[in-house]
Amino acid sequence: MKRLIAGLLMASLAAGAGCDKGGSAGGPGASGAKPPLIGQADDTFNISTSSVSIKQGGSHEGSIGIKRGTNFDQDVAIAFEDLPKGVSLAPAKPVILSKGMDAKFTLAVTDDAVPGEFTVKVIGHPAKGGDATNQFKLTVAKKDTFTIGMPFWTTALKQGESKSVAISISRDKEFDQPVTFSFEGLPKGISFEPANAVMKSGESETKFIIKAAADAALGDFAVKVIGHPTKGADATHEFKFKIAAP
Repeated sequence: MKRLIAGLLMASLAAGAGCDKGGSAGGPGASGAKPPLIGQADDTFNISTSSVSIKQGGSHEGSIGIKRGTNFDQDVAIAFEDLPKGVSLAPAKPVILSKGMDAKFTLAVTDDAVPGEFTVKVIGHPAKGGDATNQFKLTVAKKDTFTIGMPFWTTALKQGESKSVAISISRDKEFDQPVTFSFEGLPKGISFEPANAVMKSGESETKFIIKAAADAALGDFAVKVIGHPTKGADATHEFKFKIAAP
């Protein structure tokens, strides 16, 4: 039973692409400075991790693996330390069962989590003996987004008049969702048709009609245009227009 703890950890980590290399062994046999000798019980274990990349508003299903010594058959409770703000773990305390080889987990990232690269510490705690540790790189990437474009000039129309206006969007590289538009803050006598215009997946422009009733309020106005994607956060833009008497 010739085995070096450091060698086993390297082999365990090399088995999966992107796995982090490092960490320390745990278990009853890991309390001493030396690995088990030939003929001694090998009751140590190592945990393996892989780098994770998640976009804002997204989630990732992953696992923590284990490399067991020939005599180590305990359950191992897994804990994460140093998760950045806006990142949550489920279940809160994953467990690698005594006959299992890994523990599944899900990391969820909020829309407003700060993008960046972070180092997360993973601790494997057995029923008996010392803890094993490792770490992995967590990358929080910016979500796929879009921005709304409207005319730069103020649209002018008279009471009783209608005009066609275009809404455009600028899509990030991987954003290909349909977007539904709505309008907030409409003054008296002003309507938009369709009230919930839809820009289909892959499109970059759609048109709507702004209508001013015969008794529409006169003056300069600004309406909030809201673009609502299938998933993720809304985008907003201000649309300015002026209503004059005929």
